Amino acid sequence: MTSELPNGWARATLGEIGRYLNGRGFKKSEWSTSGRPIIRIQNLTGSGSHFNYFEGDLAEEHTARPGDLLISWAATLGVYIWPGPEGAVNQHIFKVESFIDRHFHRYLVEYSLDHLSRNTHGSGMVHITRGRFDQTPVSIPPIAEQRRIVEALDDHLSRLDVAVSGLELAKRRERLLADSLVARAVTGRLLVETDGLGSGIELRDEILAERSRRVSRRRATPVTPGAEFPADIPDHWTVVSVDELTSAIEYGTSAKTGELEQESDVPVLRMGNLQSGSIDVASLKYLPATHEDVQKLLLADGDLLFNRTNSAELVGKSAVYHAALGSMTFASYLIRCQFVPGVEPEWVNLVINSPYGRKYVSAVSSQQVGQANVNGKKLAAMPIPLPSTAEQRAILAEVGLHRDRSKQLWQLTNQVKNRAMALRRSMLAAALAGKLAPQESNDEPASVLMERIKAEQSPSKIRRTRSIALQGANKSSTYVKEELPL
Repeated sequence: MTSELPNGWARATLGEIGRYLNGRGFKKSEWSTSGRPIIRIQNLTGSGSHFNYFEGDLAEEHTARPGDLLISWAATLGVYIWPGPEGAVNQHIFKVESFIDRHFHRYLVEYSLDHLSRNTHGSGMVHITRGRFDQTPVSIPPIAEQRRIVEALDDHLSRLDVAVSGLELAKRRERLLADSLVARAVTGRLLVETDGLGSGIELRDEILAERSRRVSRRRATPVTPGAEFPADIPDHWTVVSVDELTSAIEYGTSAKTGELEQESDVPVLRMGNLQSGSIDVASLKYLPATHEDVQKLLLADGDLLFNRTNSAELVGKSAVYHAALGSMTFASYLIRCQFVPGVEPEWVNLVINSPYGRKYVSAVSSQQVGQANVNGKKLAAMPIPLPSTAEQRAILAEVGLHRDRSKQLWQLTNQVKNRAMALRRSMLAAALAGKLAPQESNDEPASVLMERIKAEQSPSKIRRTRSIALQGANKSSTYVKEELPL
């Protein structure tokens, strides 16, 4: 906001231009399959479309109708016009009762939340207190100019929103194509020419012979596949279990990890470090190099890590460790597979992360206190289609080419999206500084509007059922003043 106000504008705070009514906390025992949908943050952001429902009586302040202004204030900060249907506002969402133009109010909050979130400190979930939000200064134009600004912003930003939606659609299509590519790869439908690349049946015999020389005692006899592979594969391929391909399957360390204290400390890979079939080292924890588990569980080049416990959507993800990452070990929620020579670890990784691998994981996982689990025995029995080593490498090379192109597309898409977001912020800043719509001398000054709002919110009138500060204002409810995160 500019230090010098345009003609007819007034200074205010977010707390002065509306009431922010906190949603209701719904117990799981109150959920139903019918009634009014419970509006959660994911229902606003588009990250999830599933609704729980509530059939009981609901206070007006917890009821959202089509067109209501809602703010999500935990984890994901955002402001939205609720499209409907009539729903129940969950906790961590504020229903807004605007004293100014509701659509202008939305743009003010969007701009303010972006500024506030960029000036928070610490890590983890973004946290803005209710008091800080209420006290955020804003500049208010006359009501007629508010509507002109909204009209101009809607015109400009709608085109920008269409462009961003197109980018998101392109990314979704790319993900579908990537899944299709992997499905074709692990069922032998990716390569056009495979003559002379050898047989998976012969390779299986060689692997089992080598495995018998390396593995003894209780794992000497490998388990066979625990299910049929759910797709047709070429005649010169075969299906084996993970156990038949491995010389070792073991769990990671359960030792308590910490931040880096000495240069010799060894990183411990955890389930969060397995991302999209690869290892992400952006966030690491460590163990002292002298810890007994470090040498015992030090990773070797080509070790595959399998996430045995996570949410139902993420359990079973895997990635391959490569020595170029440096010395590392792994945590107990991961299982390490070490393979017999002739097996390409990235091939097994491709199968596990494919739609067919996900299907097997979903079928064998068990639920434990909200988490899904796939133990070592079930991993050992996972069916893996097996072509020859040469064909594994040829398929992986082809998949790598497609992934390189996909990565370039994602990078370009993200760059364009970031530019679009920066342009949106610039447009909002210009509009809210009075630079996007003209000022007109016959507009009622915003100071008059603010005085009317203050009069309406005086103690003698605060509980009236309707606000007269602005024609068309929403129904009134008692203002909740407690200090809450926002």
